[in-house]
Amino acid sequence: VAVPGGCGEAGTLPYTPGRGAVKPAQISVVIPTLDTKELTKASVDAVLRSSLPAGTRLEVVVVDDGSRDGTDTAFEGRPGVRVLRNDAPTGFSRAVNRGARGAAGDLLVILNSDTEIRPGSLARVVDAFANDAGLGIAGAALRYPDGSPQWSAGPKPGVLWLFGLASGLPPLLGRLPAWRRLKPLHGKAPRDVAWVSGAAMAMRAAVWKEVGPFDETFHFYGQDRDLCLRAGDRGWRVRLLPDFEVVHHLGATISTASDSVLDSQNLALLWNDLVLGGEKRHGAVHARRATRALRAGAVLRLVARQLALPFVPRPRREVWRAKTRIV
Repeated sequence: VAVPGGCGEAGTLPYTPGRGAVKPAQISVVIPTLDTKELTKASVDAVLRSSLPAGTRLEVVVVDDGSRDGTDTAFEGRPGVRVLRNDAPTGFSRAVNRGARGAAGDLLVILNSDTEIRPGSLARVVDAFANDAGLGIAGAALRYPDGSPQWSAGPKPGVLWLFGLASGLPPLLGRLPAWRRLKPLHGKAPRDVAWVSGAAMAMRAAVWKEVGPFDETFHFYGQDRDLCLRAGDRGWRVRLLPDFEVVHHLGATISTASDSVLDSQNLALLWNDLVLGGEKRHGAVHARRATRALRAGAVLRLVARQLALPFVPRPRREVWRAKTRIV
């Protein structure tokens, strides 16, 4: 089967489940950025410091999505780094899609500009794809800067899952040691999941060509989940790799000028994208159910925050009250 415009030599076969695994020969790391120059520099530096298996080449593709902070000139003369410049902001999905189109590698790694990959992680990603022909997409075990685990992957988003997300219950339960031992965010062994976070995800270039690109109708949050579900529909394995460790400064890529940011996430964009994703896969009826689940969860979150307000330390009380009004 010929793959016009595919990676590698013209006419070569793509990776498909069940074929023999081949070690990726080149990694292309795509980093979209908008006015996050210092974070992007730290992210690129971490990638370039990464050790790789012998014979594996590396390129970094920075997509400057209309930044005004000098990002476009920050990497001049840096070996192994290419900058693609958009004259005006186009959005996360379009920026990633442009970077992926210009990438030469047979393995793509997409990183948010507010991430830093830990030493040794890229080599373990290469090994994972070299040893499993059915692995299509691999997600990182994301961590906060203090080392604590961050939500990195999940199941297919059903109505109950949406209610839990909007209610804020999972993070509260996650603070309980017994619950986290029962349901660890990362675990110690790789595990199959329905989707992984687009903050740090790796995939075969052939999978990107088969099921991609990112759907540009999503505003900010849903494109990674949508791509993973499409890959799963085609028989590819989507897997969380605990040894693929990435520090994620959650929320740093969202402008703090917006008054809709709560707990490092823009809830309006997040919930809208979740409804959009449900409608895309399951139709309008599911979208209405998803909307009701999110609203019910939001009401529960509001009530809980109002009840907890008197117990919040006084220096934080006004910030808590303001954020509660935003939900």
